[in-house]
Amino acid sequence: SGKESLPIIEGGKGIAVSSGESSGAWAKAGGVGTFSGVNADSYDEEGNLIPQIYKQKTRSGRHKELIDFSVSGAIEQAKIARDIAGSKAPIHINILWEMAAAEEILTRTLEKASNIIDGVTCGAGMPYKLSEISASYGVYYYPIVSSARAFNALWKRSYRKTSEYLGGVVYEDPWLAGGHNGLSNSEDPEKPQDPYPRVKDLRKLMNQFDLNEIPIIMAGGVWNLSEWSNWINNPDLGSIAFQFGTRPLLTEESPISDEWKKRLLNIKPGEVSLHKFSPTGFYSSAVRNDFLKELEDNEKDSS
Repeated sequence: SGKESLPIIEGGKGIAVSSGESSGAWAKAGGVGTFSGVNADSYDEEGNLIPQIYKQKTRSGRHKELIDFSVSGAIEQAKIARDIAGSKAPIHINILWEMAAAEEILTRTLEKASNIIDGVTCGAGMPYKLSEISASYGVYYYPIVSSARAFNALWKRSYRKTSEYLGGVVYEDPWLAGGHNGLSNSEDPEKPQDPYPRVKDLRKLMNQFDLNEIPIIMAGGVWNLSEWSNWINNPDLGSIAFQFGTRPLLTEESPISDEWKKRLLNIKPGEVSLHKFSPTGFYSSAVRNDFLKELEDNEKDSS
């Protein structure tokens, strides 16, 4: 995003989890900080959390309140991150394209904060208009894809028109990443594929579009860079960076509870569930709890 940093990026996690404090600290330490623009928290003049209480009686009225909350929260977290990180560190916002009114929320946020937000990371769907909105405010954009095929569609339909603001392409592995995952109908959730050939195919496609210098950001399952040594300085992959989603949750700056942090530190093999219970229609990866077990049992009974 036009600023020097380590090729280590904080993955944005929504619902007030990737906050300005978390992303600001990450960026201050030398990486790319990413706060979430999905239902972000905002505060009053005394620094107290403003509860998201809906007062309108109609569905359309409450929808407008939701958008207003989202915009004010995103701007608030951008300011917090920038104050912590300083002016030279890259700060990104993460947006879910399939969330309600994503285009309006992103547009209104950049109207007020494009001077302190350097990049927009966006996935959970096919964000065709991401490039147009970001470029209109001089902000770099980072689409999240899970295959070369998905990026090909985005490029040909819209991204080729604003390629100068394409900051990078995030490859989010549909079997290894947390949160919502982009598994296609042709892919088996029970049979994970090696990410290397998939990212190699993505780079080959990008090179066809003269995007040789645009970095690919590997996201999902990244814990230690030593496990990815064959990816670094690899001519088949080109410029590569790595996104950490779970590890920042365990930092002092992370706003999640100590109970959640302890749970994450003690996860055992088999305790993460890749399931299809999300109301978004996407597969989702989460720590298996009693609620997920109940849903899994219900599915077995119905089948």
